[in-house]
Amino acid sequence: MAAAPASASDAWGIVCNLRENTWLRAAPHSHVLLTLTAGRGFRWHGQVWAVDDDVWIYGHGAEHPSVDGWVPAGNTTC
Repeated sequence: MAAAPASASDAWGIVCNLRENTWLRAAPHSHVLLTLTAGRGFRWHGQVWAVDDDVWIYGHGAEHPSVDGWVPAGNTTC
């Protein structure tokens, strides 16, 4: 089964791809909202949370464009 091309809602942001299956979280290191699939798009809304090498970005996945949350930046191509 081939992954669908990267896409997301028309909300502002930079479209990236997910390198691996990734949990979308309510906040960095917080509870999991849902799982996003590797190879799909992630629209980063420009917000960053970072402490040393622990970097998270805020946005939504192509599979769930109405649910925004945080993912580790290293899990994306952004």
